[in-house]
Amino acid sequence: MILLSRSSFVNWVYVKCLYVVKSMAMNRHSLLHLLNLDAVGGVEELFTHFLERSPSVQPCDHHILVTGKKPHRFFQTRLSQCKKSLTQEKYCCGLKIPTWLRERRRKRLIASCKPDAIVLWNRLESFKQLKKIAPSSRIVYYEHGASWYEPQNSPCKEALKDVDTIIANSHAAKRLLQLKWDITSPIHVVENPLKADVLAAKAPKRAPSLTKKALHIGFAGRLIPLKGVTLLLHAVNILHKRGVPVELSIAGDGEDKVRLQQEAKRLGIDERVHFVGCIPNISQFYGKIDLLVVPSIREPLGLVAQEAALSACPVLASLVDGLPEVVLHGKTGYCLAPTLDIAQYGSFGGSHKQLPDTVYDPITDSLSKPKIVDPAVIAEHIEKLVENPFTYEALSKQALAFAKGRPTTMQYTQALLNCL
Repeated sequence: MILLSRSSFVNWVYVKCLYVVKSMAMNRHSLLHLLNLDAVGGVEELFTHFLERSPSVQPCDHHILVTGKKPHRFFQTRLSQCKKSLTQEKYCCGLKIPTWLRERRRKRLIASCKPDAIVLWNRLESFKQLKKIAPSSRIVYYEHGASWYEPQNSPCKEALKDVDTIIANSHAAKRLLQLKWDITSPIHVVENPLKADVLAAKAPKRAPSLTKKALHIGFAGRLIPLKGVTLLLHAVNILHKRGVPVELSIAGDGEDKVRLQQEAKRLGIDERVHFVGCIPNISQFYGKIDLLVVPSIREPLGLVAQEAALSACPVLASLVDGLPEVVLHGKTGYCLAPTLDIAQYGSFGGSHKQLPDTVYDPITDSLSKPKIVDPAVIAEHIEKLVENPFTYEALSKQALAFAKGRPTTMQYTQALLNCL
């Protein structure tokens, strides 16, 4: 048995601590994230939660290159609490930087942070150019829906060959990349998690009683054309004309807000439609509504659908892209097949701005031209749920059970860091 003197023991502990600190420093990765944070959407939400959870999973040096305007006020407080460096690529002191200067700004940032990996959050751009600037960095592309907008003959098909790692947020996103651009390299699927601030319901919801109150329908998401919110307005109008007492709450913001408000007024249902804006505590929103409707024209996965399920709220969603992955038809809600030609979207007050040319059909495992869900079909399924309380309560119960098995933010962060 060897006995150490007090001074020898102190020295031994000191050396051990230095070794541990040095080992941690050697294993600490530097990550450069490129994304837009000036809008409130799924990608921005996920990134913020990833940044918050990352220190608890694996210490990293995070550097953010904001490719749009300054971060949206919805994220500013949360970002300020995270240890990171943040640079705006296009703006300085509120002034727009010339294109040639932006490239130099990006080069300086890469040279200073020496990233092990450069992560492009839903940003398709010249990966070859990034490789030239940062030859020793791994280039990671994280697909969240951007590839839906690019044509099949897009240069992105060749550009993706310069990427070291491709991550997709759903099976649908993975298949779209494979079918559209013949991607044969491995694609890692890291599904969107349930946010830590979305609390699980203590019990399934009781079926709504229309003799006591109006049916409360909800929508949550960005107010942009591809979300199909105007189709929901027309479904509410159909229900109203049939004498079904109904209220619609719309949580979110975006460029389509004024258009949607005008359409609700034109239909004469503006008093029944409430625009509640971006809600920090989304659990309260899901807790107040009886049903969430997601009438999207394109949806890589559907973050709000699984959030609503955790609040025991059944969901009606379009049968497109990744929505059937989070809305189990006949078990946690219903997936409604889009049957109307996209050309009819304008007749419902919809805009064709920034709609994709193709979407993924999960039934045939193929690409197809986008269509829209018939508002009459939405109204019909809502009415059926109201008329059958046993079905409603069964859906609520199964939705809650399904959602509890979805990935948590910690599991998501770990899975994502494993890919980086």
